[in-house]
Amino acid sequence: MKKILEQELEKIKISEQGEEYLESIAKKVIDKLGKKIKKKNINASIFVGGSLAKNTIIRKKKHDIDLFLRFDKKYSEEEIKKLFKKLFFWFRVKGERMKVRRLHGSRDYYKILFKRSNVVVEVVPSVKVSKPEKARNLTDLSYFHVNYIKKQMRENKKLGDEIRLAKSFCHGQNCYGAESYIRGLSGYAVELLVSHYKSFKKFLTEISKADGKIVLDPGKHYKNRDDIFKNLNPTKTKSPIILIDPTFKERNAARALSKETFKKLQNAAKKFLKNPSEEFFEPKKVNLLEFRTKARDEKGIFAVFEIKTNKQPGDIAGTKLFKFSKLLLKEIKKFYDVVKFQFDYLGFKKSRVYFVLKKKKEIILLGPEIHRKKAVANFKKKHPIWYVEEGRVKSNRATDTPIRKFLKFFKKSHKRTMKQMAIKKVRIV
Repeated sequence: MKKILEQELEKIKISEQGEEYLESIAKKVIDKLGKKIKKKNINASIFVGGSLAKNTIIRKKKHDIDLFLRFDKKYSEEEIKKLFKKLFFWFRVKGERMKVRRLHGSRDYYKILFKRSNVVVEVVPSVKVSKPEKARNLTDLSYFHVNYIKKQMRENKKLGDEIRLAKSFCHGQNCYGAESYIRGLSGYAVELLVSHYKSFKKFLTEISKADGKIVLDPGKHYKNRDDIFKNLNPTKTKSPIILIDPTFKERNAARALSKETFKKLQNAAKKFLKNPSEEFFEPKKVNLLEFRTKARDEKGIFAVFEIKTNKQPGDIAGTKLFKFSKLLLKEIKKFYDVVKFQFDYLGFKKSRVYFVLKKKKEIILLGPEIHRKKAVANFKKKHPIWYVEEGRVKSNRATDTPIRKFLKFFKKSHKRTMKQMAIKKVRIV
C-alpha cells in the first residue's frame, strides 16, 4: 500500500512551478478586480479559496481557481448583484486570451477561462461577516472553511498529501462532489474527514467498518451524539455521515451524501484495504462490455438513451438530466424489468443513461376502486378483458413493445413534462 500511495502522490501532486503558475493567474484576476473595486469605490476585499488556498490541489488537465469577493455587510443582496455585475463589464487581462461567462447560482458568479493555459477562475460574491452565524449564504462561510483547514494543516504537516489521496480516491470512485447528480462528498467534507481521522488510510478504515451512521463533531459543538440529534434539524441528519461543520454548528458538511454513494465508497474502501491497487484512483467510465455481457447472460436488451437539456452546464444541467433519467427509469419499469441501470453526465448539456432490460411477461394495469362506478365503467370500456382484485379493477396486457416504440410513446405522453424539465432531446444511440 505504501508504494501505491507514494506512486499516486507523485502523479497527482502539482509541482511548485505549477502551483506558482496558478497563483500568478489568480494574482492577475485579483489585481484587475482590485483596480476596478478602487475605481468604483466599492467596499470589498478579495481572498483565494478552494484547494489552491488550502494547498490540497490535485494535478488535472483543467485547473479551477476559486476567488471570493467579500462585500461589506452594509450592502443589500440587490446592491451586491448590481455592483458585482459592473465589475465584470468588459473584464479583460492584458496579454491573455479569455472567455468570461456569468453563471447562475445561489448568487450569480463569473467564470473566467484562460484559453492558453486551460485554467478556469471562478469569482464568487460573498458577504464579509464576523461570525459564521451571521452568514446570509453558504458562500459566506468559505472564508472560515479555508482558515480552519489551513490551521489543521499547520498542526499536521502531512495532512495536505493525505487529503490529496482521499480526494483522488473519491474522484476515482465517482463519489466526489456535492452536486445533486453525484450526491457525494464535497471537497470541504473530504478535507474535514481526513483532518479528523489524521490520515487517508484511517479515513478508509473508518468508512469501511461503519455499521449505521457515522456521526462526527470535530469542533466539539455538542455534548454527545444524542445532543446532535436533539438539536440539529431532522432534515440535516438523514445522510449516512453527519459531519458537524467545525465553523458552524448548525450545518452538516456531508448532508449531500446519499446512501447509494456512501455504499459505493464503502465497498471501494473495503476492496482497496484488502487488495491495494492504483486502479482505485482512476475515474470509472461506463463499462459497455459489462452491460453487453449482462444483457446477453440475461437474454435481455442493452439500451442507451442520450438526453440533452438547454439548462446551464454544470450542476444545474447535471441535476436536470439526472432527475429526468429517474422519470425515464420509472416509466420504463412499466414495460420492462430493469436488470442494470447507470446514469452518466457527460458534461456541458448532455448525459447518457444505460440499461439492461428484460421484457415483462405481462403488464398489470391498475384501475379504480370498485366503488367508483363511473370510473370502473370507463376502465372496462377501455380494457374489455378485466378482473377484480384487492378491491379494485385490473387488466393485464402483453409486453410486446419494442424499445423504440416505448420511447416514441414516452415522448408523446410526456411532452409537457419534458418542456417543464427543460429537456431538449431524448434519443436511443
